Amino acid sequence: MSKPLVLSASLLFLVLGLPARAQLTPVSQAHIQAQAPADLPTGERWLRHFREDLLPFWNLPDAWGTPRGDFPTFRGNDGKAVDWAKPPAELADAPGWIQAEFGRDYVRMKSRQTYVYGVAYHLTGDPKMLELARDGVAFIRAKALDPATGSAVSWFEKGAPKPEVLARTSQDLAYAELGMAMYYYLTRDEAVLADIRRLKDHIFSQYWNPDWQALRWVVKADADKDQLRQELVAQLDQVNAYLLLVTPLLPPRERRAWTTDLKRLAAVMVKDYHDADRHLFWGTIDDPAQKRLGSRHTDFGHTAKAYWMLERIGRLTHDQTLVDLATTGAKAVLKQAYLPDSGTWGSRLRRDGSVDPGKEWWIYAELDQLAETLALRDPAQAAPLPRTADFWFRRMVDPVNHEVWGGAGGPDFEPWQGPKIHQWKSGYHSSEHALVGYLTAQALHHQPAVLYFAPRDPKAVLRPYFFDGRLAKRTSHPLPGFPGRRKVEAAFIELK
Repeated sequence: MSKPLVLSASLLFLVLGLPARAQLTPVSQAHIQAQAPADLPTGERWLRHFREDLLPFWNLPDAWGTPRGDFPTFRGNDGKAVDWAKPPAELADAPGWIQAEFGRDYVRMKSRQTYVYGVAYHLTGDPKMLELARDGVAFIRAKALDPATGSAVSWFEKGAPKPEVLARTSQDLAYAELGMAMYYYLTRDEAVLADIRRLKDHIFSQYWNPDWQALRWVVKADADKDQLRQELVAQLDQVNAYLLLVTPLLPPRERRAWTTDLKRLAAVMVKDYHDADRHLFWGTIDDPAQKRLGSRHTDFGHTAKAYWMLERIGRLTHDQTLVDLATTGAKAVLKQAYLPDSGTWGSRLRRDGSVDPGKEWWIYAELDQLAETLALRDPAQAAPLPRTADFWFRRMVDPVNHEVWGGAGGPDFEPWQGPKIHQWKSGYHSSEHALVGYLTAQALHHQPAVLYFAPRDPKAVLRPYFFDGRLAKRTSHPLPGFPGRRKVEAAFIELK
């Protein structure tokens, strides 16, 4: 087992899987010059948010699919399956870009929902949640992966896989990996890892453009010239969907190869998409008209996620230059995005340079996660978080039927009443938001946190999501419903 790195930081105490709170003695905090705000939400508040606000929307039969694991792309805001002869108002009146996708069943959304159940097991230890994650992985592996090419279907239409292999976007392929990656992280299932590898190899062998030294959007030429599109998310979403989670868990030789891929994707993002003067990432660069404020994917969400991933890659690879670049840019974008009058995050810079105050659920989540991560080393970065979290809990959550709204707008930030899940929105961002919020809140309050894993080998190397830590303690128990697997209880300290 490789020895986890111990790095100085604001300390996070993780007791993974312990049914009772472990008592760990905090290491001295004398080196910290600033303190996180006293009213920062606690880890228990984030757990309650996940259990009571989010999970009920996903833990009901209409969410599980038929067969289980064939998770639906669309459901009503009440969580019920859609009667397409008489769809609910939120779908009947949905914007055209959503209605245009009715009839498609997206693999990326099945994968994202699989991730939700992985987080549910990770935070609660409920074996039923891991069973649902296993069902999602089983469906993807059996129905969505192409054994001849290693590719993954983008969507099903009347049961038929679409589109043809090299017309699938590299972003869709990345998100097909997400649910499998989360499941592998929890279980270390080697058969699942084999399929993760094959799909990853397909992406990097078929989509890497040697002239651009970057990943393509699609390979097959079409009338829209999509094969010429150069997209930030073609690079970025490989990192957050699977590479950063899986790479540290691999055998040494393979880990080195995947680390090389992380480094070259980081280099692409910095060289081609990063505007250091503006502290932003351009979303699309093949069309010069897109390199302006207000353009597609040029927003605080993609920029925050890019800086977060670059900072995490830098930590993982001991690249201090990359860490410094990401941290400097991250602090700048957090300062730009924060709206002190309302205590909330904005969504993007408008063309005139002003901040759009409207809320988009995933952008808001990414900004919180970025601030929380920076605060592990610089607690002053947590200053906005009590107010941004309060807005999220009070205004973004559907208090009746659970999950979060797609956003909020207008002078009073009224929640948008459109569909809560569709071809791009599921529980991925909201559940990751809760997981990262929980871990970092516990860290900043110098409290232990509880997580659950399910490997066969009770001595498997464990990591707390995208963070580093020193393993202090672990125990294990048989896991009901998973013969041979163990519910591992482990303690991590000195996280960063």
